[in-house]
Amino acid sequence: MSTGWIKLHRQLLEWEWYDDTNTKCLFLHCLLRANHSDTEWRGHNIKRGQFLTSVDTLTRETGLSVSQIRTSLKKLISTNEIASKSQARSTVITVLSYDSHQDNDKPDDKLMTMKSQADDNEIATDKNVIIKECKNDKKITRRFTPPTDIETVAYFVEKGSTNIEAEKFWLFYDSKNWFVGKTKMKKWQSAASGWITRNKTDNKNVDILKLSAESNWEEGINEIF
Repeated sequence: MSTGWIKLHRQLLEWEWYDDTNTKCLFLHCLLRANHSDTEWRGHNIKRGQFLTSVDTLTRETGLSVSQIRTSLKKLISTNEIASKSQARSTVITVLSYDSHQDNDKPDDKLMTMKSQADDNEIATDKNVIIKECKNDKKITRRFTPPTDIETVAYFVEKGSTNIEAEKFWLFYDSKNWFVGKTKMKKWQSAASGWITRNKTDNKNVDILKLSAESNWEEGINEIF
């Protein structure tokens, strides 16, 4: 019988045989082996708190020697912990205090309620932790990460600009720790696009001034000649 469970009260710590390792081991084994309800086996009527065994079987199951089993059985019988009734090829062991040790087969309702509430609270706490972690993850994903020089060059080339402008952009903002004024940059691509647009405008203005200057120079030459 290896299914189910048994109860153990802390008063067992004050039991007179508790410091007797062999006797304690045998008694706990008897509690575990005892039937929790009446049954029949090979013509024997085994009641609740009883089990059919033998000295050899107890020796094999507990690891105690035959003499240790016999000595501990005598001790447990002497203090009315168990009763032993020999039969033809076996012995019926009765745990006399079985009902006081195992008053019912169900866990205490109050304890189950407390455990259920504790489990619910634990689940709710876990959900809150998960939600908080998810929010933190979102915050982390939004945190600005400066581009590498390679990423910057690739972006500038893609937008029709040059490697030189990409290098200027990267060095400029890297020297400012990627701040735009007093605000930490949020999206470097937007700043790069603005840089490229301004650079194109400046170049156009330079070209217009150059053409204007060349035109004035040509007009001056024509007047001279």
